Amino acid sequence: MLYILQTLPGLAPLTWREVEQKIRPTADQPAPRQIGVRGVPARNDLILIDHRGSIRSLMALRTIEDIFVIAARGFKIAPDERGLRQIHAATRNEETIKPALELWQRLNGKKRNGRFRVVTRMVGKHNFHRYEVGRAVADAIRDGWPGHWQLVDEEAELEVWATLLEQEIIIAIRLTDSSMRQREKVAHLPASLRPALAAAMVMLTHPEADDVFLDPMAGAGTLLLERAAAGPFTTLYGGDISPAAVTAMNANLRHIRGHIVIRRWNAIRLPLPDASVNKVAVNLPFGNQIGEGEDLGELYRDVLYHIARVLKPGGRLVTLVADQQLLDKARAQAAPVLRPVARHRVFVLGQRATICEHVRVAGQVIPSSKLTTDEEDDWE
Repeated sequence: MLYILQTLPGLAPLTWREVEQKIRPTADQPAPRQIGVRGVPARNDLILIDHRGSIRSLMALRTIEDIFVIAARGFKIAPDERGLRQIHAATRNEETIKPALELWQRLNGKKRNGRFRVVTRMVGKHNFHRYEVGRAVADAIRDGWPGHWQLVDEEAELEVWATLLEQEIIIAIRLTDSSMRQREKVAHLPASLRPALAAAMVMLTHPEADDVFLDPMAGAGTLLLERAAAGPFTTLYGGDISPAAVTAMNANLRHIRGHIVIRRWNAIRLPLPDASVNKVAVNLPFGNQIGEGEDLGELYRDVLYHIARVLKPGGRLVTLVADQQLLDKARAQAAPVLRPVARHRVFVLGQRATICEHVRVAGQVIPSSKLTTDEEDDWE
Protein backbone atom coordinates (compact mmCIF):
# COMPACT_ATOMS: atom_id res chain seq x y z
CA MET A 1 0.00 0.00 0.00
CA LEU A 2 1.26 3.46 -0.86
CA TYR A 3 1.02 6.18 1.77
CA ILE A 4 1.92 9.83 2.21
CA LEU A 5 3.51 10.99 5.45
CA GLN A 6 2.86 14.72 5.59
CA THR A 7 5.05 16.92 7.74
CA LEU A 8 6.34 20.46 8.03
CA PRO A 9 8.54 21.81 5.23
CA GLY A 10 12.14 20.75 5.75
CA LEU A 11 11.41 17.88 8.13
CA ALA A 12 11.26 15.08 5.55
CA PRO A 13 14.85 13.82 6.15
CA LEU A 14 14.28 13.73 9.91
CA THR A 15 10.90 12.05 9.51
CA TRP A 16 12.48 9.35 7.38
CA ARG A 17 15.14 8.91 10.06
CA GLU A 18 12.34 8.32 12.57
CA VAL A 19 10.69 5.79 10.24
CA GLU A 20 13.95 3.84 9.97
CA GLN A 21 14.47 3.92 13.72
CA LYS A 22 10.97 2.89 14.74
CA ILE A 23 9.63 0.59 12.00
CA ARG A 24 12.03 -2.32 11.66
CA PRO A 25 11.71 -5.18 9.17
CA THR A 26 10.47 -8.52 10.47
CA ALA A 27 10.49 -12.04 9.12
CA ASP A 28 7.01 -11.46 7.71
CA GLN A 29 7.19 -7.84 6.61
CA PRO A 30 9.86 -5.71 4.96
CA ALA A 31 10.74 -2.26 6.23
CA PRO A 32 8.88 0.68 4.66
CA ARG A 33 10.40 1.76 1.37
CA GLN A 34 10.61 5.40 0.40
CA ILE A 35 9.21 6.10 -3.07
CA GLY A 36 10.14 9.76 -3.09
CA VAL A 37 9.72 13.14 -1.44
CA ARG A 38 7.51 15.88 -2.80
CA GLY A 39 7.06 19.39 -1.51
CA VAL A 40 4.40 22.07 -1.41
CA PRO A 41 6.71 25.07 -0.94
CA ALA A 42 6.56 26.66 2.53
CA ARG A 43 3.56 24.44 3.35
CA ASN A 44 4.37 20.74 3.58
CA ASP A 45 6.84 17.97 2.85
CA LEU A 46 5.23 14.80 1.46
CA ILE A 47 7.06 11.50 1.89
CA LEU A 48 5.69 8.78 -0.39
CA ILE A 49 6.26 5.31 1.03
CA ASP A 50 5.41 1.70 0.27
CA HIS A 51 4.40 0.13 3.59
CA ARG A 52 3.17 -3.45 3.96
CA GLY A 53 2.75 -3.41 7.74
CA SER A 54 0.08 -2.13 10.08
CA ILE A 55 -1.13 1.43 9.71
CA ARG A 56 -0.81 1.67 13.50
CA SER A 57 2.99 1.76 13.22
CA LEU A 58 2.68 4.86 11.04
CA MET A 59 0.23 6.43 13.49
CA ALA A 60 2.88 6.12 16.21
CA LEU A 61 5.32 8.42 14.39
CA ARG A 62 5.79 11.77 16.12
CA THR A 63 7.40 13.93 13.41
CA ILE A 64 4.40 13.81 11.06
CA GLU A 65 1.16 15.78 11.01
CA ASP A 66 -1.03 13.69 8.70
CA ILE A 67 -1.17 10.28 7.04
CA PHE A 68 -2.81 9.65 3.68
CA VAL A 69 -3.33 6.52 1.68
CA ILE A 70 -2.79 7.07 -2.03
CA ALA A 71 -5.90 6.26 -4.05
CA ALA A 72 -4.63 7.26 -7.50
CA ARG A 73 -1.70 8.87 -9.29
CA GLY A 74 -1.31 10.36 -12.73
CA PHE A 75 1.77 11.44 -14.66
CA LYS A 76 2.58 13.71 -17.60
CA ILE A 77 -0.41 15.91 -16.82
CA ALA A 78 -0.74 18.53 -19.55
CA PRO A 79 -0.72 22.19 -18.48
CA ASP A 80 -3.84 23.00 -20.52
CA GLU A 81 -7.43 21.76 -20.48
CA ARG A 82 -6.26 18.29 -21.51
CA GLY A 83 -4.74 18.05 -18.06
CA LEU A 84 -8.17 18.32 -16.45
CA ARG A 85 -9.38 15.35 -18.46
CA GLN A 86 -6.26 13.41 -17.50
CA ILE A 87 -6.85 14.20 -13.81
CA HIS A 88 -10.46 13.03 -14.09
CA ALA A 89 -9.35 9.78 -15.72
CA ALA A 90 -6.58 9.14 -13.18
CA THR A 91 -8.98 9.69 -10.26
CA ARG A 92 -11.28 6.96 -11.57
CA ASN A 93 -8.56 4.27 -11.52
CA GLU A 94 -10.54 1.67 -9.58
CA GLU A 95 -7.60 -0.74 -9.27
CA THR A 96 -5.98 1.43 -6.61
CA ILE A 97 -9.06 3.25 -5.33
CA LYS A 98 -10.81 0.17 -3.97
CA PRO A 99 -8.10 -0.96 -1.49
CA ALA A 100 -7.52 2.63 -0.37
CA LEU A 101 -11.22 3.11 0.35
CA GLU A 102 -11.40 -0.23 2.15
CA LEU A 103 -8.53 0.79 4.43
CA TRP A 104 -10.24 4.08 5.23
CA GLN A 105 -13.48 2.22 5.98
CA ARG A 106 -11.78 -0.28 8.31
CA LEU A 107 -9.88 2.44 10.13
CA ASN A 108 -12.84 4.77 10.63
CA GLY A 109 -15.75 2.34 10.70
CA LYS A 110 -17.35 4.10 7.73
CA LYS A 111 -19.56 2.92 4.89
CA ARG A 112 -19.18 3.38 1.15
CA ASN A 113 -21.68 6.19 1.20
CA GLY A 114 -21.70 9.68 2.60
CA ARG A 115 -20.34 13.15 2.22
CA PHE A 116 -16.93 14.02 0.85
CA ARG A 117 -14.85 17.11 0.23
CA VAL A 118 -11.82 17.76 -1.96
CA VAL A 119 -8.77 19.72 -0.82
CA THR A 120 -6.72 20.90 -3.79
CA ARG A 121 -3.10 22.06 -3.99
CA MET A 122 -1.12 23.05 -7.08
CA VAL A 123 2.59 23.58 -7.69
CA GLY A 124 3.85 24.80 -11.06
CA LYS A 125 2.43 26.71 -14.02
CA HIS A 126 -0.89 25.56 -15.46
CA ASN A 127 -3.49 27.15 -17.70
CA PHE A 128 -6.34 26.20 -15.40
CA HIS A 129 -7.30 27.08 -11.85
CA ARG A 130 -7.20 25.16 -8.60
CA TYR A 131 -10.98 25.03 -8.33
CA GLU A 132 -11.11 23.37 -11.77
CA VAL A 133 -8.81 20.60 -10.56
CA GLY A 134 -11.05 20.13 -7.54
CA ARG A 135 -14.12 19.95 -9.73
CA ALA A 136 -12.51 17.34 -12.02
CA VAL A 137 -11.58 15.20 -9.01
CA ALA A 138 -15.01 15.59 -7.40
CA ASP A 139 -16.78 14.60 -10.65
CA ALA A 140 -14.59 11.51 -10.94
CA ILE A 141 -15.35 10.48 -7.35
CA ARG A 142 -19.10 10.78 -7.88
CA ASP A 143 -18.95 9.06 -11.26
CA GLY A 144 -16.45 6.29 -10.65
CA TRP A 145 -15.74 5.52 -7.00
CA PRO A 146 -17.52 2.59 -5.31
CA GLY A 147 -20.56 3.73 -3.35
CA HIS A 148 -22.60 6.92 -3.44
CA TRP A 149 -20.87 10.15 -2.50
CA GLN A 150 -22.23 13.66 -1.96
CA LEU A 151 -19.90 16.65 -2.37
CA VAL A 152 -19.96 19.12 0.56
CA ASP A 153 -17.84 22.05 1.68
CA GLU A 154 -17.63 21.11 5.37
CA GLU A 155 -18.31 18.25 7.80
CA ALA A 156 -17.37 15.54 5.32
CA GLU A 157 -16.79 11.94 6.35
CA LEU A 158 -14.32 11.40 3.49
CA GLU A 159 -11.57 13.93 2.83
CA VAL A 160 -9.70 13.59 -0.46
CA TRP A 161 -6.59 15.66 -1.13
CA ALA A 162 -5.63 16.31 -4.75
CA THR A 163 -2.05 17.56 -5.10
CA LEU A 164 -0.87 18.60 -8.56
CA LEU A 165 2.92 18.87 -8.63
CA GLU A 166 3.95 20.11 -12.06
CA GLN A 167 2.99 17.10 -14.23
CA GLU A 168 2.12 14.66 -11.43
CA ILE A 169 -1.28 14.37 -9.75
CA ILE A 170 -1.62 12.53 -6.42
CA ILE A 171 -5.10 11.67 -5.16
CA ALA A 172 -4.98 10.65 -1.51
CA ILE A 173 -7.48 9.86 1.24
CA ARG A 174 -6.76 11.45 4.60
CA LEU A 175 -6.59 8.84 7.36
CA THR A 176 -5.94 11.22 10.27
CA ASP A 177 -7.58 14.35 11.61
CA SER A 178 -6.51 17.58 13.28
CA SER A 179 -5.98 15.86 16.64
CA MET A 180 -2.74 14.36 15.32
CA ARG A 181 -1.25 17.83 14.87
CA GLN A 182 -1.78 18.87 18.49
CA ARG A 183 -1.75 15.48 20.21
CA GLU A 184 -1.66 15.71 24.02
CA LYS A 185 -1.71 19.50 24.26
CA VAL A 186 -4.76 20.94 25.98
CA ALA A 187 -3.46 24.48 26.52
CA HIS A 188 -1.98 26.57 23.72
CA LEU A 189 -0.07 29.82 23.46
CA PRO A 190 0.74 32.10 20.50
CA ALA A 191 3.93 31.01 18.70
CA SER A 192 3.88 27.58 20.38
CA LEU A 193 5.93 24.92 18.66
CA ARG A 194 4.10 22.46 16.46
CA PRO A 195 4.42 19.01 18.08
CA ALA A 196 5.96 17.46 14.93
CA LEU A 197 8.75 20.03 14.98
CA ALA A 198 9.27 19.57 18.72
CA ALA A 199 9.44 15.80 18.21
CA ALA A 200 12.17 16.21 15.60
CA MET A 201 14.17 18.42 17.97
CA VAL A 202 13.79 15.90 20.79
CA MET A 203 14.88 13.07 18.50
CA LEU A 204 18.10 14.98 17.77
CA THR A 205 18.95 15.06 21.49
CA HIS A 206 19.31 11.23 21.30
CA PRO A 207 16.86 10.38 24.13
CA GLU A 208 18.06 7.93 26.78
CA ALA A 209 16.58 6.67 30.03
CA ASP A 210 19.08 8.56 32.20
CA ASP A 211 18.29 11.93 30.63
CA VAL A 212 18.00 15.01 32.77
CA PHE A 213 16.27 17.13 30.13
CA LEU A 214 15.84 20.90 30.16
CA ASP A 215 13.81 23.42 28.18
CA PRO A 216 14.74 26.81 29.65
CA MET A 217 12.14 28.76 27.60
CA ALA A 218 9.43 26.12 27.56
CA GLY A 219 6.28 28.10 26.70
CA ALA A 220 3.34 25.70 26.76
CA GLY A 221 5.68 22.73 27.28
CA THR A 222 5.59 21.16 23.83
CA LEU A 223 9.22 20.04 23.92
CA LEU A 224 8.71 18.55 27.37
CA LEU A 225 5.66 16.64 26.16
CA GLU A 226 7.57 15.25 23.20
CA ARG A 227 10.51 14.25 25.40
CA ALA A 228 8.10 12.38 27.68
CA ALA A 229 6.63 10.63 24.62
CA ALA A 230 10.11 9.65 23.38
CA GLY A 231 10.69 7.20 26.22
CA PRO A 232 11.90 6.90 29.83
CA PHE A 233 13.72 9.82 31.43
CA THR A 234 15.17 10.70 34.81
CA THR A 235 14.00 14.30 35.16
CA LEU A 236 12.32 16.96 33.04
CA TYR A 237 13.01 20.61 33.86
CA GLY A 238 10.89 23.31 32.27
CA GLY A 239 10.48 26.98 32.95
CA ASP A 240 9.41 30.27 31.43
CA ILE A 241 9.32 33.93 32.40
CA SER A 242 5.61 34.20 31.55
CA PRO A 243 3.05 33.22 34.21
CA ALA A 244 0.60 32.26 31.43
CA ALA A 245 3.20 29.92 29.97
CA VAL A 246 3.81 28.24 33.33
CA THR A 247 0.06 27.77 33.76
CA ALA A 248 -0.22 26.22 30.27
CA MET A 249 2.82 24.04 30.93
CA ASN A 250 1.32 22.66 34.11
CA ALA A 251 -1.97 21.94 32.33
CA ASN A 252 -0.27 20.12 29.45
CA LEU A 253 2.04 18.03 31.65
CA ARG A 254 -0.26 17.17 34.53
CA HIS A 255 -0.91 13.64 33.24
CA ILE A 256 2.74 12.81 32.50
CA ARG A 257 4.26 10.37 34.96
CA GLY A 258 7.79 10.85 36.22
CA HIS A 259 9.93 13.46 37.93
CA ILE A 260 8.95 16.78 36.35
CA VAL A 261 9.95 20.19 37.70
CA ILE A 262 8.15 23.27 36.35
CA ARG A 263 9.03 26.76 37.54
CA ARG A 264 8.66 30.37 36.59
CA TRP A 265 12.14 31.73 35.89
CA ASN A 266 14.21 33.98 33.68
CA ALA A 267 16.37 31.92 31.33
CA ILE A 268 19.16 34.51 31.50
CA ARG A 269 19.46 33.78 35.23
CA LEU A 270 18.82 30.06 35.08
CA PRO A 271 18.48 28.75 38.68
CA LEU A 272 20.07 25.34 38.12
CA PRO A 273 23.40 24.02 39.44
CA ASP A 274 26.41 23.74 37.13
CA ALA A 275 26.62 20.56 35.01
CA SER A 276 23.22 19.38 36.26
CA VAL A 277 21.54 18.38 32.95
CA ASN A 278 22.67 16.33 29.95
CA LYS A 279 20.07 17.23 27.30
CA VAL A 280 18.66 20.64 26.37
CA ALA A 281 16.20 21.64 23.65
CA VAL A 282 14.93 25.17 23.23
CA ASN A 283 12.95 27.29 20.81
CA LEU A 284 14.83 30.57 20.97
CA PRO A 285 12.72 33.70 20.38
CA PHE A 286 12.44 34.91 16.80
CA GLY A 287 12.78 38.62 16.07
CA ASN A 288 9.05 39.24 16.30
CA GLN A 289 8.67 37.44 19.62
CA ILE A 290 10.45 39.90 21.95
CA GLY A 291 9.49 43.36 23.05
CA GLU A 292 10.50 46.62 21.43
CA GLY A 293 13.94 47.78 22.48
CA GLU A 294 15.17 44.35 23.54
CA ASP A 295 18.38 43.09 21.98
CA LEU A 296 18.02 39.58 20.55
CA GLY A 297 21.78 39.04 20.30
CA GLU A 298 22.27 39.89 23.96
CA LEU A 299 19.42 37.57 24.93
CA TYR A 300 20.98 34.72 22.95
CA ARG A 301 24.37 35.31 24.60
CA ASP A 302 22.91 35.25 28.08
CA VAL A 303 20.76 32.17 27.48
CA LEU A 304 23.55 30.21 25.78
CA TYR A 305 25.96 31.07 28.57
CA HIS A 306 23.63 29.54 31.16
CA ILE A 307 22.83 26.53 28.99
CA ALA A 308 26.57 25.86 28.62
CA ARG A 309 26.99 26.26 32.37
CA VAL A 310 24.29 23.76 33.38
CA LEU A 311 25.01 21.28 30.56
CA LYS A 312 27.37 18.41 31.37
CA PRO A 313 30.38 17.79 29.12
CA GLY A 314 29.19 15.47 26.35
CA GLY A 315 25.63 16.73 26.75
CA ARG A 316 23.57 17.72 23.73
CA LEU A 317 21.81 20.99 22.91
CA VAL A 318 19.25 21.39 20.11
CA THR A 319 18.01 24.88 19.27
CA LEU A 320 15.48 26.32 16.84
CA VAL A 321 16.32 29.80 15.57
CA ALA A 322 15.31 32.11 12.75
CA ASP A 323 18.71 33.82 12.54
CA GLN A 324 21.42 31.17 12.58
CA GLN A 325 24.22 33.71 12.13
CA LEU A 326 23.09 35.58 15.22
CA LEU A 327 23.09 32.32 17.15
CA ASP A 328 26.61 31.46 15.91
CA LYS A 329 27.90 34.88 16.94
CA ALA A 330 26.32 34.62 20.39
CA ARG A 331 27.70 31.11 20.89
CA ALA A 332 31.22 32.18 19.91
CA GLN A 333 31.10 35.09 22.36
CA ALA A 334 29.39 33.52 25.37
CA ALA A 335 29.50 29.72 25.04
CA PRO A 336 32.34 28.46 22.81
CA VAL A 337 32.21 25.10 24.61
CA LEU A 338 29.01 24.39 22.63
CA ARG A 339 30.34 22.80 19.46
CA PRO A 340 28.00 22.81 16.40
CA VAL A 341 27.56 19.35 14.87
CA ALA A 342 24.63 19.58 12.41
CA ARG A 343 22.01 21.94 11.01
CA HIS A 344 18.60 21.36 9.45
CA ARG A 345 16.71 23.98 7.45
CA VAL A 346 12.97 24.16 8.07
CA PHE A 347 10.03 26.52 7.64
CA VAL A 348 8.03 27.71 10.64
CA LEU A 349 4.77 29.47 9.82
CA GLY A 350 6.18 30.39 6.43
CA GLN A 351 9.43 31.73 7.87
CA ARG A 352 12.84 30.17 7.31
CA ALA A 353 14.39 28.70 10.44
CA THR A 354 17.19 26.33 11.43
CA ILE A 355 17.41 23.44 13.87
CA CYS A 356 20.98 23.48 15.22
CA GLU A 357 22.63 20.58 17.06
CA HIS A 358 25.45 21.21 19.53
CA VAL A 359 27.58 19.11 21.88
CA ARG A 360 29.06 20.50 25.10
CA VAL A 361 32.78 19.81 24.93
CA ALA A 362 35.12 19.54 27.88
CA GLY A 363 38.31 21.49 28.41
CA GLN A 364 37.08 25.02 29.04
CA VAL A 365 35.94 26.31 32.37
CA ILE A 366 32.53 27.96 32.62
CA PRO A 367 32.38 30.42 35.55
CA SER A 368 30.45 28.97 38.45
CA SER A 369 26.86 29.99 39.06
CA LYS A 370 25.99 32.21 41.98
CA LEU A 371 23.14 30.21 43.46
CA THR A 372 22.57 30.42 47.17
CA THR A 373 22.60 27.22 49.20
CA ASP A 374 18.80 27.36 49.51
CA GLU A 375 18.40 27.63 45.71
CA GLU A 376 20.73 24.69 45.14
CA ASP A 377 18.79 22.57 47.64
CA ASP A 378 15.54 23.53 45.94
CA TRP A 379 16.70 22.08 42.61
CA GLU A 380 18.18 18.82 43.86
